[in-house]
Amino acid sequence: MVQHFIKTIIIALVTALAAAVPTAKALAAEVRIPSAYTPEELAKVREWEKIWVGKKIDKTNIDQVAEFLPESYVGIYKNPEKWGAPAEGFYFVIAPYQPCPPTKGMVEATNKYAPLVKTTAEGLIENYTDIAGIPYPEPKTGLEVAWNFEFNNHGDTFKYRKWAPNINPKSREERLADQEYTELYFIHRTELDPKPALLNNPRGVHRGYFMHTYLPPEFLNMRMYTLRFIDLTKEDEMYIWYSQFRRIRRMSTSSKTDSIDGTDLIYDDEYFWEGQITRNNYTYRGKKELLCTRHQDMSKIVREIGQGIVNNLSYERCNTLVVDAINKDPNYLYGKRVWYLDPESYLILWTEIYDKNGRFWKCFLQHTAMLKTKTGDEKHSIVGTTYVDFQRMHSGFCDALKIYQPIVSLDVDPEIYTVRYLQKTY
Repeated sequence: MVQHFIKTIIIALVTALAAAVPTAKALAAEVRIPSAYTPEELAKVREWEKIWVGKKIDKTNIDQVAEFLPESYVGIYKNPEKWGAPAEGFYFVIAPYQPCPPTKGMVEATNKYAPLVKTTAEGLIENYTDIAGIPYPEPKTGLEVAWNFEFNNHGDTFKYRKWAPNINPKSREERLADQEYTELYFIHRTELDPKPALLNNPRGVHRGYFMHTYLPPEFLNMRMYTLRFIDLTKEDEMYIWYSQFRRIRRMSTSSKTDSIDGTDLIYDDEYFWEGQITRNNYTYRGKKELLCTRHQDMSKIVREIGQGIVNNLSYERCNTLVVDAINKDPNYLYGKRVWYLDPESYLILWTEIYDKNGRFWKCFLQHTAMLKTKTGDEKHSIVGTTYVDFQRMHSGFCDALKIYQPIVSLDVDPEIYTVRYLQKTY
């Protein structure tokens, strides 16, 4: 009798607990998965697409879609001869909008951790190390948008090889770079166990970044690694191995604004922002619809030697989030960056850069696509970049699929982010 009573009580408790704990399906509904458009907005986009999808855009009709492009880029298509265009000029094709949904792991992490985010009066995340996913599914401020960008872990690991000519359109001369990158997130992990952080991390590393250079020839086998730390006040650790001199040099953080191998890029330009999030002040400017290369098949691009802008890109509309990012250091190289972020993945799709005197300087476009991960999911990832320096009249291009497809969520050994690994003989 007593045993039957105890059994009844246990069953009742288990049932009550089960009812109190949401299922995974219920959790998935708790956090709104970000989308570029509401159903009503998307209906209007679809009506516009009935006229424009499949159309070739060049200098003859660029004005008809100019409202969806940075003004600087409209000028390039209207004056292609200044930018090394082929005889046919520059052109792209309009494609339909497609969503870029987060991975299953990102959705689960957002459901689990977004309700737990603790924000200080200064906008910092108190439990920064302990969470993953999208911390602010419905961001209200520029800093919240920036944190969402920061928490995009690129699949926990990301390996890609950039074939990247730096171009002088006037002379049609190029300098080719070929560099391989391997990235590993120690925290904010959503795809690979252990989650949300590696268990063995005595130095408090946030992310490791390794680069191996193959071209230009004089830099063959030059290697560099960067460690970003969890402590937001701590400088990055950067070491570079000069293979031709067989010497290792520690780089200072100030080197991140140095020109990379004579190009118009600096180290902070990677991903359109490569520094600590807390180094900038952010202002949210609202939303802006832009034509973006969000599902780009890089095998379809058309380009001649010396051509500043590639042809046959596929542009689709996206209602981007606009954020001004101004560095807190008054001596920083750039006066202001304007970010245009994908609201579904928080990749920066476009960025406009101004110098310290407020003059427009550069405009970068990120080419992205949905890539299959090693876990069988799909991740919205960077597959190329186009950048233009309007003051120097230079441009550049990066194709991250020319040599092999980027590998997302692969196993990466943390050992590669050490000085001894830099000295490894190839």
